[in-house]
Amino acid sequence: MTALVYVAIAIIGIFSFSKLPVDLFPNMGENHIMVFTVYAGASAADIENNVTKPLENVLNSVSDLKEMTSSSKENYSIITME
Repeated sequence: MTALVYVAIAIIGIFSFSKLPVDLFPNMGENHIMVFTVYAGASAADIENNVTKPLENVLNSVSDLKEMTSSSKENYSIITME
């Protein structure tokens, strides 16, 4: 009787698992990528000239790029791409 109960539970579990919905790749409306760089001790002008502009030149070659915005602050830079 005990073995029969275990078999019944296993069969119900396998059946339930096969009916469980799985969404591995959710539908995403917009694709955004942020590149965040840190350069400790550098001014905003140094960040812009030495980090942000060279990165923008390289990232500009990404296919299907709609828009790119960047912000250079003291010690860090943020580049957002759509």
